[in-house]
Amino acid sequence: MKAPRHIGNVTLVLKSDGPSKRLLLVLKPPKSKADDKRKRKRVGAGLWVPPGGGTEPTDKSQKHSAQRELLEETGLRYPIKNFRKVGVLKGFNGSENDLLWLVHLYLLVKPSSDAQQPIPGDNVIKAKWFPTSSLPFKRMLTGDRDWIPRIVNGEMLSIMIVFNENGSDVRSKSVKPVRSFN
Repeated sequence: MKAPRHIGNVTLVLKSDGPSKRLLLVLKPPKSKADDKRKRKRVGAGLWVPPGGGTEPTDKSQKHSAQRELLEETGLRYPIKNFRKVGVLKGFNGSENDLLWLVHLYLLVKPSSDAQQPIPGDNVIKAKWFPTSSLPFKRMLTGDRDWIPRIVNGEMLSIMIVFNENGSDVRSKSVKPVRSFN
């Protein structure tokens, strides 16, 4: 299998409001003409997504990358120890031999005493807390409904998506629970 072309991270930030939970999502700007000219694909363009993005060479680890992306996109600053790895998402092009992207999934539970509020940052239009019982799946990435609720409810997952050769359709996907991540 080839090395992934893109390595990234996503952080699911949860907060409790009494008995109910809320999940932080950010609204990404729609795709622009500049993106088209550069033939750049923006994952989640125009959609609500959890904060996240690509790993940079200066990041000490994937967890540090998740911490940096959360700060850049929402202004929220948390110690690295608060980020718990809960999943991995692999996207393949055409077959399981052509790994396009590898995304590490983290969960961060916002302490109830924490007064920080998210502020839209880099490449984000809006940041908003949604009740986990009514996430805006019609305005999110198609596959999010298959894994976000499961992680919010305490599962750790290994997710695999195989796209057709031109990347326009999902050929197959699997979402499997795992016991731990080292």
